[in-house]
Amino acid sequence: MNEYVEVIGVEHLKTVLSSLSPEDIVKPAYDNWQAGIKTGHTILNLETGSVYGLGIDLNQLHFATEIYIELFTIESHEEPVREEDFFSKAEYVEFLDFSSDDPCEYIPDIITEFCEMKGIDEYERTVGILAYNFEKEEQANYNMWESKILNKYYDAIYENHNPFEFSQSSL
Repeated sequence: MNEYVEVIGVEHLKTVLSSLSPEDIVKPAYDNWQAGIKTGHTILNLETGSVYGLGIDLNQLHFATEIYIELFTIESHEEPVREEDFFSKAEYVEFLDFSSDDPCEYIPDIITEFCEMKGIDEYERTVGILAYNFEKEEQANYNMWESKILNKYYDAIYENHNPFEFSQSSL
C-alpha cells in the first residue's frame, strides 16, 4: 500500500522562496544552533509551505514525519561568524586589547562581555552578518540558488530524481 502525501507545487515553492529575505532564511537556523551541541537548520516544509528552524543534537538522526528541504544549515562544530568579521576594524583592535588583558584566563563568552560593555547587540549583528554572507555567497545569482532549491524539491518528492537525466522521448 502506497501512502500519498500532498506537497506544494513548484509555483507555490517559487512564491515562498521569492518572499524570503536572507534574514528570514538564516535566522531560524541560528536560533536553533548551539555550539558543539546542535546543528541549526532552516527548513521549508513541502506539505505546508512554511519555513521554520530545526535543531538536531550531535549524533542524532532526525526522523521527520514531514517532507522538507533545507534552505540553510549551521553545523554544530562551526563558528557561524568569525571574530574578524564580527567587529569593525576599530572594534576588533579594541577587542584584541580587551581580550588580552589577562592572557592566562580563558573566558568563553568574552565576545558577549565585550559587546555588553560596548552596547553592541550581539544577536542582531550576528544574524545581520549571516544574512549578508548568505546573500553574497548563496543568492548572488538568484536563478542558480533557486535552481539548487528546486533540485532539492524534486529529490524530496521523486525517488531517483536526476535533473540531468533525459529520456529518449525528450530528445
